[in-house]
Amino acid sequence: MPAAQSASPVLAASAVLEPRRRAIAQAIERVREVERSRGVNPGALDAIKEIMLELAAQRELFPQEDFPPAGEGSKTYPIYRLAEDDDHRYALYMSTAGAGKKVPPHDHTTWAVIVGVQGDEENFFYEREDDGSVPGKGRLREIGREVVRPGTGVTLMPEDIHHIQVIGGQATLHLHVYGLALEQLTGRVVYNVDDGTYKAMNIPPNIREAR
Repeated sequence: MPAAQSASPVLAASAVLEPRRRAIAQAIERVREVERSRGVNPGALDAIKEIMLELAAQRELFPQEDFPPAGEGSKTYPIYRLAEDDDHRYALYMSTAGAGKKVPPHDHTTWAVIVGVQGDEENFFYEREDDGSVPGKGRLREIGREVVRPGTGVTLMPEDIHHIQVIGGQATLHLHVYGLALEQLTGRVVYNVDDGTYKAMNIPPNIREAR
């Protein structure tokens, strides 16, 4: 009996692998069509968000055991790649995070849509107050907040700036889809709000291939 119990998470994970791949492939094809037909603008991203919310609502396809969080005491959390075109477009990830995780204000340099599968993540949105004429200097002003949780999502144009923090005690699983894969986003910057400065943002070191 103990052996069967320990094996059950693996069986559950393998049982949803193919249905998950099919659902993801269908969703990404719909995302491609939205961008092809409507371009990149807030309305198009809202349409992509609706597609991703439909995917995220199939929570049985995204069991926690398929996306294990970082080990205890770790300050980084895995980002699991679920899909990416050969030309690195239309990259889909499952982002994991533990309670209290924060990421300072940053941009993406490509469009992004984030929807919730599990847990609550508060997003803070900013705009630049300066004219960008001084390299390394960037004053930000907060312009809004929104919590991403199951059934909700946010959209970001390439130039939009946000920071995130996990609220509540539950670890998060959120789907992130980008117009271009994370490893290709070499021009991103991260801001220090207190100092009014920015610097290059490192590519996440913890990207893993989903099972």
